Amino acid sequence: MTYVEVRYTPTDADFREAFAAWDRHTAVGRRSRRAVYTVAVGGTAVAGLLVVLGGTVPLLVALLVVLALLVVLAVPATRVRRVTRAAADKGEFRVLLDDDGVVVSTEASVTEFAWPEQRYYLETPRLFLLLSGNEEAGVLTMLPKRGVDDLRGLGELIDRHATALVPD
Repeated sequence: MTYVEVRYTPTDADFREAFAAWDRHTAVGRRSRRAVYTVAVGGTAVAGLLVVLGGTVPLLVALLVVLALLVVLAVPATRVRRVTRAAADKGEFRVLLDDDGVVVSTEASVTEFAWPEQRYYLETPRLFLLLSGNEEAGVLTMLPKRGVDDLRGLGELIDRHATALVPD
């Protein structure tokens, strides 16, 4: 049986790239980004229109604009910090992939997934991301390319068992 091993300690850059790919290439990520940007742009447009028309900007609209901009700017960095901190407690990640599935081991735990539970994948310049069988779910397995000796074998194994998500 063919297997590939990926060993790595997650970094901020890994999680930033993983979350950015998730946000761009999954339906739930795109909807979430659209909602935040719609509120930010809509609130800013309303506030700007009120100023241009000589009216006053209601406090609620101003607060909405500020809050939406904070969400757009701060949430991604906060999410990365939180997840990186949680992953640091687990030490090195060791992921074994074979034709039966995926086993993720850390100092703290061992988790096994059959391929139907990791039905989709995304590839970025530095990562493979395995996503759960439901594109809407937030479960993913991150596989930094720096952590594998046989990158071609990893890509072929993943492609054999999972479907690539491509942008709409």
